[in-house]
Amino acid sequence: MKKVLSFLITFVFVIILCSITVFAQPFNFEAESYILIDSKTGLVLYEYNSDKILYPASTTKIMTAILAFEKGDPDQIMTASKEAVYDIGKGGMNIGIMPGEEIRMENLLEAMLISSANEAANIIAENICESRQEFVDLMNEKARELGALNTHFKNPCGAHDDDHYTTAADLAKIASYAMKIQGFRDIVCKKSYQMPPTNKHSNWPELYSSNLLLRRMKSDLFEVNGIKTGYTGQAGQNLVSSAVNEEGMELIAIVLGVKNPDKAKKNTYQYCYELLEYGFKNFSLYKIVEANEKIKTIQVADAGEDGALELLAADTLECVLPNGESGQNSIKSREIIRPSIRAPINKGEVLGYMEYERNGIVLGRVNLIASRTIEKFIPEPPKKTPEKKSTTLKKVLITALIIILVFSVLRFILRRISRRRYIFRRRVRK
Repeated sequence: MKKVLSFLITFVFVIILCSITVFAQPFNFEAESYILIDSKTGLVLYEYNSDKILYPASTTKIMTAILAFEKGDPDQIMTASKEAVYDIGKGGMNIGIMPGEEIRMENLLEAMLISSANEAANIIAENICESRQEFVDLMNEKARELGALNTHFKNPCGAHDDDHYTTAADLAKIASYAMKIQGFRDIVCKKSYQMPPTNKHSNWPELYSSNLLLRRMKSDLFEVNGIKTGYTGQAGQNLVSSAVNEEGMELIAIVLGVKNPDKAKKNTYQYCYELLEYGFKNFSLYKIVEANEKIKTIQVADAGEDGALELLAADTLECVLPNGESGQNSIKSREIIRPSIRAPINKGEVLGYMEYERNGIVLGRVNLIASRTIEKFIPEPPKKTPEKKSTTLKKVLITALIIILVFSVLRFILRRISRRRYIFRRRVRK
């Protein structure tokens, strides 16, 4: 018995040790902060100092792009001001746009997100709003809306300012949101691009992505598909990166504040690569619920026939979880259903939702919809009982009518007789 007990304790210890080895893998990165998340849900898979306040540098342009897509028009022709062209910060990245140059917003977004052109960010800001400051105010408002509460912007391009800051956790929220915008995704996955001719440039050299992780690093586990680099002397090397595997699982890895001499840039890419590799090795995409899956059956009040109604999941919900059964078994669900459900009900009508969480973190929610239409029960109106008229009244009326009729006839006859007598008498007198 003691041997069996000893074996079980050893077995449990080995399992726990293996679990710690897999999910608490130490990263000896010479970086101030880093984080790895599930792109779709924002679920944190690994983090280090993710709430530390740091300078974002050109990763700022992710927020600038979000507002451009939400407030602007990709086909809008934007004009470059002198201030936008030259106010790019010390050593700021640029592609040589000239004052007075007219460029479509979509091409400016490419220049900004792929080549990290600071002047492109300024031009976009000045053409969407009356001033750059108004645009920056919108950036800060959007940050609060996304829950990036430790972020504050002072300009749209990421030029250094002591009051221009963020955190890895906040950048993760901003990047996750941006990757849900198709236009943004289409740009940040490009390795190079060609600017079209403008009123100031008859041609441009081919411009390449500043993201070397995207351009040069390969993996059998995943494909890099974005996102944005950043650098200033004060910020160090920053990288917000994303990758997707064949199953469609997409992860975002962020590394901030890499400042080791001579190899900071190279290390930043390597750190992000290792974070992504760790994520794709130790986590998988699980289907929590499938579209049109039956969730439960409820009773509908005032139903015309059968009041039993199946509630179906409106959409498929997938989530990144640790490999193995432990990840799925730790998911909890909570249903919120309309308190009073009465007919009529239309097929596909939303009647509530299911919310799924793991370790206190909401993984997502799925609307619950009606599987069929249920008509309202309408009772037949009661048959009207004909009103019974009083027989006595009828008799009285009939008798009265007969008397009147007889009286009229008698009167008529008497008058005729009286008239004839009168005529007869006159004739006799004559």
